[in-house]
Amino acid sequence: MSAEYYYILHDEPAAGSTDLLDPHDPFDNPSEFHSYQCDYGHIVPEIRTSGFRLAQMPGRSERSRIRRYYNIVGGFLAGHFVVTNVLAILMIFGIGLLISMVDQTAVGDLPANYDDLLNDYIDNHSTILLGLSTLVYGLCNVLTAVLGCKATKIPIASLFRTKNLTPLTMIGYICCALLLQTVAGLAATGLTDLFDAAGITLYESDISEVTTVRGIVLSFVYSVIVAPITEELLMRGFVLKNLCRSNQRFGIIMTAFIFGIWHENVAQFLLAFVAGCLFGYMAVKHDSLVPSIICHMVVNLFAELFTVFEDNGLDIALMASELVYFGLVLFGLIWLIKLLLTERFPRATVAQQERGLRITITSPVMLLLLICHIGSTVLFILQASEII
Repeated sequence: MSAEYYYILHDEPAAGSTDLLDPHDPFDNPSEFHSYQCDYGHIVPEIRTSGFRLAQMPGRSERSRIRRYYNIVGGFLAGHFVVTNVLAILMIFGIGLLISMVDQTAVGDLPANYDDLLNDYIDNHSTILLGLSTLVYGLCNVLTAVLGCKATKIPIASLFRTKNLTPLTMIGYICCALLLQTVAGLAATGLTDLFDAAGITLYESDISEVTTVRGIVLSFVYSVIVAPITEELLMRGFVLKNLCRSNQRFGIIMTAFIFGIWHENVAQFLLAFVAGCLFGYMAVKHDSLVPSIICHMVVNLFAELFTVFEDNGLDIALMASELVYFGLVLFGLIWLIKLLLTERFPRATVAQQERGLRITITSPVMLLLLICHIGSTVLFILQASEII
């Protein structure tokens, strides 16, 4: 028997025989959603050979092909990290230079503390950073997702097929997402307060209070439209599809973990990870990004509404939105109980478990990505806590 796979020796199968493995269910796992699964023949071409069966332990060539997909994901996300930061720095520098040139032309000599005044204006009194975030992150998310899908031969149209999604189910998912956001938010607040008492800062908001109409509109555009669509295309599109190639359970959880550490702070990690598990499950079950995009939009919409109403002293509007939110969360609790009783989260067979995390931690590019984001999170905590 080969170390990688084995053949069952037998006579030529009769017409209509089902001796061939299903490339979309090679591990014979009834808990997975087969319509979502990529063709495993891209990893093991021999899968279409009569009598072929996968071994419990993947051989060298199979591990190498799985690792290749994991490294491609890590490589594109690492490239996204570098490009977005470089572009943001260059654009901020360019805008600052342009503003200083205009001011110098208008008033002549600039004051000695002009750089401090300019930085304060950009950081706290303009919508420049919001505009840059919308442009840079939105564009980089889309380009990374599209190029990544092209590199791994995933048609973009296949990410939006949407099967078996009814309006009531969509409402239930939205309410579940709001419930999970509430629970994760309470946990994040408790954890942050606990560490604050020990002199360790886990989270500091990097978003200035927005009170101008232009700033509010731009914040809504970014948070409610640009971020949900482009982040879901990248995370639950390109990343999830590739990490689910051999194990849907691993793919959903690992994508949610990457989505969490992508935010580079502990509080938002909890929110993003919990929501990411639900979003990944919806994408896999319905073979579509549509439900996760809609849920992501609604979650961010309520967060934006609460912020705007509170920052601008709109107490009645805040109270009304909180009542609506509370009602939706209660329905979300009912729907979550229903999901837990009637639905299934993909489980992994023993063979699939050998093709998930164990191969990930031996994928150097993916491992480097995880170390960089986790390291950035730790560095932020140390700096915010004035430990370094």
